[in-house]
Formats: sequence, structure tokens, C-alpha cells
Amino acid sequence: MIEDYLRLLGVPRRAPSAAYLRELHRAQVTRVPYTNAEILLGRPGTVAADASLRRVVGGRGGYCFHLNGAFSELLRGLGFTVTLHRAYVVNAHDVVDTELNHLALLVHDLPDPANPGGRWLADAGLGDALYDPLPLVDGEHEQGPFAYALTASPRPETGWRLRHDPAGSFAACDIVAAPAVLDDFAGAHEHLSTSADSPFTGFLTAQRRTAAGLDILRGCTLLAIDATGRREEHVATRARWREVLAELFGLTGDDLDALWPGALAAHEEWLARRRGKAATVTETENAEAAPTVREAAADGAVRETGIAADDDLAATGA
Repeated sequence: MIEDYLRLLGVPRRAPSAAYLRELHRAQVTRVPYTNAEILLGRPGTVAADASLRRVVGGRGGYCFHLNGAFSELLRGLGFTVTLHRAYVVNAHDVVDTELNHLALLVHDLPDPANPGGRWLADAGLGDALYDPLPLVDGEHEQGPFAYALTASPRPETGWRLRHDPAGSFAACDIVAAPAVLDDFAGAHEHLSTSADSPFTGFLTAQRRTAAGLDILRGCTLLAIDATGRREEHVATRARWREVLAELFGLTGDDLDALWPGALAAHEEWLARRRGKAATVTETENAEAAPTVREAAADGAVRETGIAADDDLAATGA
């Protein structure tokens, strides 16, 4: 299955190195979509490594437990030294205590001039976050149009905090230094993929990171962010929606049509909320520092399409 995986990524087999890790990571986050499609179709699966490998190689994508679970198996199969780690995505920088909601990977023994210690955060399961593996070195790290920071975690356990770019869909991710095993994530996956109060069971999202920036489909809204700014498209028809899923995220299959009504309903609900926000601002536009209706609507567009959203799917971690 490793060879099938490499064919999906379009990357040949090479000896482990920091450069090869970057090549694999970039291909993974570009070609394997972060998505909850299988969850919505009633196929949440498990965190078992073989199941995640089949899911990814089969072109169905997944969220962190599947994506990083499969990616860790690929890396091990290619001779890399990889450890799994419990992680906690938070929506605000002052949040310290939250439920387990993410699986992170560290790759070891790959020193290069930028990272003499040779440890890397290789996280293909954060949706709109890392394009390259991140040197496990405190400080600022830029990748394309986004900037990240790595510091000590404020949690009681020893670890690191990855601070997302301000344009990102979550504030930070705390990574516990102690290694974990896949079974440690089974309970979190069960909740996030089946509970009615989980945002992953609401409506469809698909995300991919590219060298230029990122693409996010959330409901019927497609958002692209790169160095030139933000572009938003209302995907108004099922045909265009399926085209976006196939061309940008590699998601195909007639069963996806079952998700269209929910995506359309979610979009209509979002439009209603946007109109409500705009109306509220209009009523108070003479207040000190009140934003304009246009500014409020633009802010709503960003928030409801998956960037800096308080109810965004990516903001739950996983």
C-alpha cells in the first residue's frame, strides 16, 4: 500500500531526509483533502492505521486522526522515525484546558541547517495550517502568506504551542511532548465523528493547503486565500459544487450528492445570519467606532466560510 500511497502523492521513493520529508508533506496537504465527507455519509471509520491508509489511498481524505494516522504509516514505511502526540486545538490564546481533539506527529533524527536538532512537527491534519513540516524550534516561522510561532505550551504537561496565523481558522494548537499510541485517540474520534454536538457532524467542509495559500469549501461557499488576498465564491449549483469537490479536493463519487441538500441549507442559514449582522450594524452605525455594513458583511463572510470562525469545523482540531 505504500507504493499506492506514493503514486497518489506523485512522489517517488527516496531515502529519509529533511528535504524528502518536506516533499512528502507538501504533496500530502495538497493532494489529500481535509474533509468530513465520510463522517457525514455515515462512514466515520476508526483510528486504526490500516483503515486510515485505505481511506486516504482510496481518495476519500479525512480529518486529523485519519490523515496523520495514515501519514505516519507512510513515513514509517519509508524509514522515518515518527512519534504520535496528543494535541489540543483552541479557539483563543487564553484557552488552556480543552478536550483532546487532535493527533500530531513529530519526525526525528533529520538535522539540517535550519534545524540542527533534527525534530520536526509534521502535521497534515490541521486543515488550513502547515504546508511544510515545522522545525521544532521556538520562534517565528513563515510559510507562504502565513506566519506561525512555536513556543512552550501553557498546559500542565511539557510540550509546545503552535500559534496559527491571524488569518487562520483556530488560534493555537498545544502538543504534548510525551509520545502516544493510536488507541489514545479512539474516544476523541468517537465523539467528534458521531456526536450531534460535534461540528464535524453538521455540514460539509473540504480544505487543502498549497504553496500559494489555501482553498476551503464550507457548505456552498468557496474561499481562497493567498498573497493577493481573499476571494469568495458562492457555489450556487450542485453541478458547480461537484466540480469544485473534484477539481480542487479530489473528492468524487455519486454518494456525495446526498450531501448537497445539507450544504445548500447551511448556506441559506449563513446568508440569513449575515443579513442579521448587517442589519444590527446599520441600527448602531452612529456609535463610536461602529463598523460599516460593508465591513460587517465582509467579516461575516470570512467567519462563516471557515477563517477565524467561532463555529468553524477546523477550529475543533482533529
